[in-house]
Amino acid sequence: MTRSELKGIYFNIYMTYTNSHTTMEDIGIKYELSKQRVWQIIRYCSLGGGNYYKGLEEYNNVYKSYRDEFPDADSKTLNGLMRDWLKLKNIRLIKNKQWQK
Repeated sequence: MTRSELKGIYFNIYMTYTNSHTTMEDIGIKYELSKQRVWQIIRYCSLGGGNYYKGLEEYNNVYKSYRDEFPDADSKTLNGLMRDWLKLKNIRLIKNKQWQK
């Protein structure tokens, strides 16, 4: 499958999720994807204004900037910073027990 074809599928997944009452599980079944993968697609599309690859690029750039700014940070710390950044961008997060405390 080409990147252009994937981009269209990702956009359809994003639009279906945001404009209907379809669950991630139902979307996953339709596209043969895990719920986790569907959520990843929705999150990156949200960051990119509907464009998965733009959102992925923004996410990776911010992650790299945190890694450069905090070279001694472990992955747990970097993940916490990324979760905080996503919250600031109003990207809904799936609850994670370790970050609820």
